[in-house]
Amino acid sequence: MKLKQISPWSPFESIKDHISNKKIISWLSEKGPITQRIKKNGNFKLHVIQDELSKISEDDKKFVNAESEKIKKREVLLLCNDLPVVFAQTIIPIETIENGFNKLGNLGTKPLGDILFEKDIFLRELILYASFKNESNIYWGRKAKYSVKGYKFSVMETFLMNEND
Repeated sequence: MKLKQISPWSPFESIKDHISNKKIISWLSEKGPITQRIKKNGNFKLHVIQDELSKISEDDKKFVNAESEKIKKREVLLLCNDLPVVFAQTIIPIETIENGFNKLGNLGTKPLGDILFEKDIFLRELILYASFKNESNIYWGRKAKYSVKGYKFSVMETFLMNEND
């Protein structure tokens, strides 16, 4: 999915006044698993776009404090009633898989949220927000830094609801 980031990653307090759509605000501030929220609204499906060792930006590498050049990048679409609702990207350094929680390296079609919220070994350290655009729409997303046994990874979710809807 090709979205261009159009605002810097910022705390919620810095961006909340720029969002007029209350539905988007509710998704951005969701505390529980996004997958559960989608399941409450319809038939949930996960479509894996990418799940492999990959190059990432220097900013993403710094965000997860990656030591290694080996990074697992997973991109998925979360669908409700066959319509894309969320684009998610997970950045997992190999050292996090090897020393933190090895199941992060082999999720397949299992939603990451199912693991994040069923295990109490994950700590969400930071969450930031930004806006994105494609040809005609503006979307909002969030990026969270997590740790497991001191090893970091990130989860970025872009909510595919147009600001003007």
